[in-house]
Amino acid sequence: MALMDLFHRPTPTEIVEEHGPAVLAQLRRTFGPRADVDDVFQAVFVEVLRSLPRFRGHASLRTWIHRITLNVAYQEMRHHYRARATSPLDEVDEPCSTQDMEEELAQAEAGRRLYEALDELDPKKRMAVILHDIEGLTLREIGEQLGRPLQTVATQVRTGRAELAEALRRPAPRAEVLPLAPRRSR
Repeated sequence: MALMDLFHRPTPTEIVEEHGPAVLAQLRRTFGPRADVDDVFQAVFVEVLRSLPRFRGHASLRTWIHRITLNVAYQEMRHHYRARATSPLDEVDEPCSTQDMEEELAQAEAGRRLYEALDELDPKKRMAVILHDIEGLTLREIGEQLGRPLQTVATQVRTGRAELAEALRRPAPRAEVLPLAPRRSR
């Protein structure tokens, strides 16, 4: 713990202002760029502020908040994983129009398919794949972040990737198009 920290504990507002952008970026990478992560973001900082009196400074505040973010995100994934069988996938907003709309639509569709496929994974495998393949952490770093043995993390990444590849190979469900009803003249 730094000498300055002994005299000044950051206020809740200072903590959210300083660490909020990094937490939001982590949540967007974890849940997808178009996901509504406001509730998860709030849950992270509720947990951070609730746990702050127990923070001992063995790690940096940034590292400690990152770990809480991963734990809250994992809990959210588990909740959605269990509820997935009974609820339909949320609709994805249409992308904004740009000069090359076809490319943007293709990218949006690929992103939507990726996060739908990730949503099918067991939360432990999903977190391991996201941290390794999207965040770029090493297996050792993931093990340290999640408190799991290196071999377990390696297995979760390997089987998670295989399950993800299988889910992405399946054809995308086609949206049902309803025919237009003929207009009646009055």
